[in-house]
Amino acid sequence: MITMVIGGRKRLFGSIVGRANGRPGTDEAPHVQLSELGRRVFKEEVPKIHRFYPQVEVWRVAMMPDHIHLLLCVRETLREGKHLGMVVRGFKTGCSRAWWALQDERGLGGETPSTAAANNAGASPAGASPAGAVTTGVPAAGAVPAAGASAVVPKASPLGSAPLRPVLFEKGYHDRIINRPGMLENIKRYMAENPLRARIREECPRLMERQLHLWIGGREYAAFGNLFLLKYPIKEQVFFHRKDPETGQATELTEAYQAEHRRLLRVAEEGAVLVTPGISRGESLVVSDALDARLPLILLQKEPIGEYWKPPQRRFYACAAGHLLILAPWAVDGSTDYSRFHRLNDYAREICEATEMRILNYSVMKQTER
Repeated sequence: MITMVIGGRKRLFGSIVGRANGRPGTDEAPHVQLSELGRRVFKEEVPKIHRFYPQVEVWRVAMMPDHIHLLLCVRETLREGKHLGMVVRGFKTGCSRAWWALQDERGLGGETPSTAAANNAGASPAGASPAGAVTTGVPAAGAVPAAGASAVVPKASPLGSAPLRPVLFEKGYHDRIINRPGMLENIKRYMAENPLRARIREECPRLMERQLHLWIGGREYAAFGNLFLLKYPIKEQVFFHRKDPETGQATELTEAYQAEHRRLLRVAEEGAVLVTPGISRGESLVVSDALDARLPLILLQKEPIGEYWKPPQRRFYACAAGHLLILAPWAVDGSTDYSRFHRLNDYAREICEATEMRILNYSVMKQTER
């Protein structure tokens, strides 16, 4: 999965229309309304990836107002000297040129490209929320984009008096290789549900829930916090023994731990959800830093979550802000603290790989039985 962000997070690709509680499959459900630029990128620029690089197939596209996700499948080795970075660079360059061409067609006059594009290509329709937009599927193949990321104005451009024009996307991109069971389906669902999540975040900005019966990957939990963290396609388990198995030294004092600690926080900054019981010293240090940095975190605990249970203040505010989900399995196997420690880490691994999550409504079930 490749993610590219528009410079300055400008909402140039369109907007979401519809309501969070709109019936799925109807115009009332949150769905895409692309701007002219968004339509050109989707219909003209995306197909050029496969046209120019036949080894690369575009499986799915999700467009939000200020960024785009591409789900790519590299079927065979690229030609000698070519790599994924070149594929992305060519696509980004083609999108920038589409943006410039749109501005030229509209005769911007004295407006700067960035300002005019924000006013024209990214403007939301009357009554529509600017939260985001998503499109899935792949249009027909088109022409070949030129490789490279140069922002030099083409000679034929009416604005050719300016030596440079701003590129559309921010520098670089985020990529994630799909290499775990269930990860592909999770990512597809994540991309498809982008508009719904954006609308819910807008309509319910302080999203926080308590669920006493939650079914995740074949196991029942009670939960407190942001349930949407379970929907994130990329989850990273945080697991450390108390002591290094080779040296007997406290794990958190080793160089290997420091490197892994930094890596975990970095992937969380890039959008992964950290999952851990936070029991060992090494795990608890990662949890503390993740809470301080407001990074997405799923925390398992052996203590039960009842109807009136609330977490300590720091974790409560993290739940209220949407950064934390606390899970408590209804039964933790193991007769000792050591065995329960390992069992909770097994559960954390299961959650990272789970593809199914259901809320069990026992009150409805009891009414049905009556």
